[in-house]
Amino acid sequence: MKRLSLLALILAATAAYAQFTYTSLDFPGGDITTARGINNRGDIVGTYRILATPPRHALLIRRGQYLPLAPSTLLGTNYSEAFKINDRGDVVGQYNGDDGFFHGFLLSKGIVTTLDFPAASDTYAFGINQSGVVVGYWDIVDALGNVLAIHGFVWKNGAFTEVNFPGSADSVILGINAEGDYVGEWDTDINSPTGHAFVFADGHFTSFDFPDATLTQGDDINEDGQIVGAYIDANGGTHGFFKARNSYTSIDFPGAAVTTAWGINNRGQIVGDHRDTLSGFPRGFIAERRD
Repeated sequence: MKRLSLLALILAATAAYAQFTYTSLDFPGGDITTARGINNRGDIVGTYRILATPPRHALLIRRGQYLPLAPSTLLGTNYSEAFKINDRGDVVGQYNGDDGFFHGFLLSKGIVTTLDFPAASDTYAFGINQSGVVVGYWDIVDALGNVLAIHGFVWKNGAFTEVNFPGSADSVILGINAEGDYVGEWDTDINSPTGHAFVFADGHFTSFDFPDATLTQGDDINEDGQIVGAYIDANGGTHGFFKARNSYTSIDFPGAAVTTAWGINNRGQIVGDHRDTLSGFPRGFIAERRD
């Protein structure tokens, strides 16, 4: 998503720097591993790639076992990535179709259902809650690959609803909790490099920014309203963050050049990706707060 600059709602936020215990997650024999979502049972989803053998494929990590998701389906043959998992084991994500476009998917009880927003070029499914409500975003691209439109969506009971942050040029939704609260990112110009996070709760949208960040993105929210995501600082560095009310904690995997936080469960366990160098391949991690 291309970002923009705009006047965001100013929050009376404080930056906190609590300590975390980090554990790296690496698919055996792989050179790419991502961790995008975690449910309340501790199941983690993401993607993996066998050493120098593309494409990536959707992945489940359960009790320390690395399990390719639905390997006999298109998730095991095409580029695919899992982004969130609920407590029932339903998984959402996206795959690259034979038509060259991305399609959202829902994997439930071994059955893969394709999710395509009507008239969209690409559809990306990023979040699912305990009720099976799916969130994400869709786009329209022209023949040259230029992105013309990006909008969020909610998929419920088999029907899509477009959702946009009020006054935005483009919006994406990236996570949803059991209460139906969701988080994402918005901006006022599809071609701008800056953007702002938002949360939708109690029927209201609220914009927020990590202190002094040029871009903030909300990636997931748990039932306590705690939010994780990523931000870019004034020097161009990418970091994860944890937000509880108006208190912010930066998340940085030890020694990593880049860190992004993608998922959080009700126990406060956080998953995401880190890169050892700016050009390095992503590796997954799980972080737990030290009390």
